[in-house]
Amino acid sequence: MTPKLTIAEQCIDRKERTDVLDGHQIHVVTGRVLLHALDSDERPLCGHDRDQLTPIARPWSAEYSPHLPRCQACVTAGSGELDAGKHEPGRADPAASATEIDIRTAHDTESETTAAAALAAVLASYDLRRWMFTDVVTVDESIRGAFSHPLTVSPGRLTHRPAMALTTFIHEQLHWTEEVAGVKGATAEASQRWPDPPPPPAGCHSAQSTWLHMSICALEYQSLSEIIGTAAATAELAQHFVYSWVYEQILADPPWFADYLSRHGLTVPGQPPVPRRYFGDAWWTLLGVGERGTTA
Repeated sequence: MTPKLTIAEQCIDRKERTDVLDGHQIHVVTGRVLLHALDSDERPLCGHDRDQLTPIARPWSAEYSPHLPRCQACVTAGSGELDAGKHEPGRADPAASATEIDIRTAHDTESETTAAAALAAVLASYDLRRWMFTDVVTVDESIRGAFSHPLTVSPGRLTHRPAMALTTFIHEQLHWTEEVAGVKGATAEASQRWPDPPPPPAGCHSAQSTWLHMSICALEYQSLSEIIGTAAATAELAQHFVYSWVYEQILADPPWFADYLSRHGLTVPGQPPVPRRYFGDAWWTLLGVGERGTTA
């Protein structure tokens, strides 16, 4: 393999939608990623317009994110020197594990790199492929809490204890299921059952967000129970200060919440999803929630 070749990313299968959250319009753009090979002059081997690509300064390697498809034209132009991977173009590799998550640091500080290593250790301990809806996590010490689009986590949530790192990762990944049709119905039912939820930190930054989180956190509880057992999942979520009221409702009546999720067709997929990535600015900056220690 030619060592001078590096990787560039292309957004494919681009999808756009506009959400309204707390009176703000949030433009959400997601897509999958196709990898291209760049020569030493940063020109794509396939001849693709490089202005449409994002170089990531990593050497071309079959070991880098093997679940991502490679540009077959680049592979062909590389005269067989490039490994295209073992899966079909445009398809996720079902054998790829969540350890293939690309964990990045926002400022490359000691606290961020330590937290990134802690998350990597947790991801290596469990088979989390079914929860890998997006495949990039950024550790950022300038925020408090965690956010889903793009998936960004403060160091403290990853280094406090392994179970917290695990459930934070799961929680934010589950937010990528918000486009599922049943989420709207579940949120509407929650608004009728709990018309006056508490403010932060027991509840979320708005009533609408709290109603949404009734299904997200219920899925989180079910997922964590499946991965580490019901007793350990209960013990972990009972310690959470942020969203404590939401978790109290779920832990007080797991059978009701199991039925609630079932009624609305909300579940974790049986097979690993094709990972997507968020393209655009961090939406939470519009709402000013990044300094409140909340998650979203």
